[in-house]
Amino acid sequence: MSETYSRPERSSPPTISGVIYSSLRQDILRGDLPPAGKLRIEELCKRYGVTSTPVREALNQLTTERFVQRRDQRGFYVAEASLAELEQLTNTRCSVEPIALREALAHRTREWEENLVLACHRLSRVDRSTDAETFKDNPEWETAHRVFHMALIASCPSRWLIDFCRLLSDHAARYRNLSMSVIYPVRDVAGEHRQLMETAIHGRVEDAVSMLVEHYRRTADIIQASKAEADNRDTGKTTK
Repeated sequence: MSETYSRPERSSPPTISGVIYSSLRQDILRGDLPPAGKLRIEELCKRYGVTSTPVREALNQLTTERFVQRRDQRGFYVAEASLAELEQLTNTRCSVEPIALREALAHRTREWEENLVLACHRLSRVDRSTDAETFKDNPEWETAHRVFHMALIASCPSRWLIDFCRLLSDHAARYRNLSMSVIYPVRDVAGEHRQLMETAIHGRVEDAVSMLVEHYRRTADIIQASKAEADNRDTGKTTK
């Protein structure tokens, strides 16, 4: 009996609108395009060297993801960032991701465990800050951090749930990138990730869920403290 082999699928080259979407999204996540800033079509065309059509397509897509706001008769704006929005985002993550984590641990496999351990190891080898003296966000750390948290829930059978968690994670990364934290260097975030990984692979579901929620809430608290620190510097005040 002869075997039939299917030809491997070739990945399609990225479209211009897809490239612009990715670039614009990254610029928003990094804070290069500041919150509440107006996104002028002609300026974005010059920035990315394209015509208005792919820019408008990218803006419309980012609007559905809430990274961009469209205001009637006024055009597109980068989504605002506020402590109230951060609180809502954190509460949503702490409600949704425990569901994904419980499902992931209920369906964990050896491959899931190996990928999680590898992701945690790679994250631990990347410096949180690019400067040893003052905190400067490291894009490489952000990438490894995202991979770790996605590896944690990768065995969840619901793609819808994973995609939503990924979107929430990106919004959280935007807030981290916007905060100029002086508190992060004294936080043992690597230890938190390692403990979360070990708890998850040993199948201690509720302990892992509690650690994850605490991990996210601690991050939100640090971002709030960072904003207060920045506000005090801007007004010439000193924190006590």
